[in-house]
Amino acid sequence: MKGTILVTGTGFDAGRLKLLQARGYDVRQPSPLLTEEQLTRELKDVVAYLHGGEEYATRAALESAKATLKVVAFLGVGYETFVDVAAADDLKIVVTSTPGAARDSVATFTVAQILNANLRIFQQFGNRYPDWDSADELPYELSARNVGIVGMGVIGSRIAEMLRGAFDANVAYYSRSRKKRLERTLGMGFMDLPDLAEWSDILVVMVPGNASTTSMISDGVLGRARPGTILINTARPSVVDPAALYASMKADRVRLAVFDGFYGKDSEAAARLLRDFGGRMLVTGHVASHTRQAMDRMLDQAVASIENLLSGNADRYAVGAADRIPEP
Repeated sequence: MKGTILVTGTGFDAGRLKLLQARGYDVRQPSPLLTEEQLTRELKDVVAYLHGGEEYATRAALESAKATLKVVAFLGVGYETFVDVAAADDLKIVVTSTPGAARDSVATFTVAQILNANLRIFQQFGNRYPDWDSADELPYELSARNVGIVGMGVIGSRIAEMLRGAFDANVAYYSRSRKKRLERTLGMGFMDLPDLAEWSDILVVMVPGNASTTSMISDGVLGRARPGTILINTARPSVVDPAALYASMKADRVRLAVFDGFYGKDSEAAARLLRDFGGRMLVTGHVASHTRQAMDRMLDQAVASIENLLSGNADRYAVGAADRIPEP
């Protein structure tokens, strides 16, 4: 055997790992939801780590494996939420991600949640007959709504395309850099973040979770939201300040909040949100990228990155110190 590769997570086709086995690697798949202690134990003598689970690869866990570990291949793009990349850089461990592989699945899921929340479909389950009391309770078509998108990367731009092309929604966006070609082709405008929050009926968060975006959706942003705003966050929960969200929901500026993945169980602010506004919180368990096709693409891409790097080649999907190749 050339060495052991640790694979974490669930919901993917294990048969797609056979390429690694055919190359002479032993593949180890432990139980999901590893603690730091369990991860440290599982990383013993591992040469590559395919990270598809919910565990956080801490500095301590990575340091314990520094003698053998060469590559951490993360399934997805939000690697900074799950891997201590600075520690990996210090330890000469190459980290890779799978950009673009889940674009359509996350964009489709986000648009589905926009439709669900805007049309209040979730409130109608179990009702055999409509129970409107007045016309004020009727939902709006998306073509009559202003949808603001925070982040115009690969997924944000796909969401904008879907909303403009299929539903003729009014779309504007905020991003660190202007996307003037998209503005022209999709007929959408650019706004500063607080102005976008004030303009939007539906505010969609689609930026990566990292140190620069933590609490990006702050009280200064949500304090400008118009009454009855729908907030859709299918990025990372850390991007939305939970205390600011609580204040905005209490004031009814945010009427409904939709999250794919939620704050940690030890977050008191998150617990208050669920306790006081549970009926206005739609929370799923970080599943937006989990379609069969997206998982297959991510897994194939991660396997190819592992094979590249362990063979002494550079890999286009390396992040952090991206010019490194693992030492033999």
